[in-house]
Amino acid sequence: MHSSRPSVILVSHGSGLSETAQDAAIDHAAELRRRDRYDHVGLCFLSLTDKAPMLPPGAVYLVPLFMSGGYFVKTRIPELFGLEQGQRQEAQRQVFQCEALGTDPALADVVSVMAGEAARDAGYDRAAVHLLLVAHGSGKSPASREAARMQQRTLMARQEFADVSVAFLSEPPFLESWLREQPDTGAPLVIVGLFSADGPHAAIDVPEILHIWQKETGAPRFIRYLGAVGPRPEIVDLIESSIARCAAREG
Repeated sequence: MHSSRPSVILVSHGSGLSETAQDAAIDHAAELRRRDRYDHVGLCFLSLTDKAPMLPPGAVYLVPLFMSGGYFVKTRIPELFGLEQGQRQEAQRQVFQCEALGTDPALADVVSVMAGEAARDAGYDRAAVHLLLVAHGSGKSPASREAARMQQRTLMARQEFADVSVAFLSEPPFLESWLREQPDTGAPLVIVGLFSADGPHAAIDVPEILHIWQKETGAPRFIRYLGAVGPRPEIVDLIESSIARCAAREG
């Protein structure tokens, strides 16, 4: 007889090039285990395996730690776990796929906290800060752009910051181009990466682009890059909320 408590599998991209790309998911899984609300909490890194992990019996919730509902969420995860319309029903288990982390409007709450803390620590009122969201983007799919724009709209509606902009690494407006269009002086610029982990994009690509821009322009404008939003501890609350919504929807 299996436990009446559900199980959770955090599904992340991971990276064979950077171990830090796995750290956020590992930390979130550890916190979920500490909270002791689930029968089993497991991990699956898509870039490191081509086989689904063994799943426990009972209700199992797959939580995609991705910043959009693109290829990995719509195609790769369903294929790997044998899902049809986001679920798989068996005699001993029921598997459900939750929404992608980056499509949750509540992610804007975490971004707001990050940017607000940075503004306060630097001696600025958040209402004077220009917040820039940096996402991956894609020339093949609008999913990353749509998710980032949704977070932008959510943050703008809160009217907490002087302005909220979006730039991308792989589609217009490219981060490099966006920066070059900025004045040398202006509102303090706080940058948050819409990435699920401190992988190469968040930890290498964005800092390198910022370094080159600052070196080329010598702009005296205050700039603070806060890294990826994905490793923040508040993400665990979003994970649990996503599971609860999925359970209510499928129940």
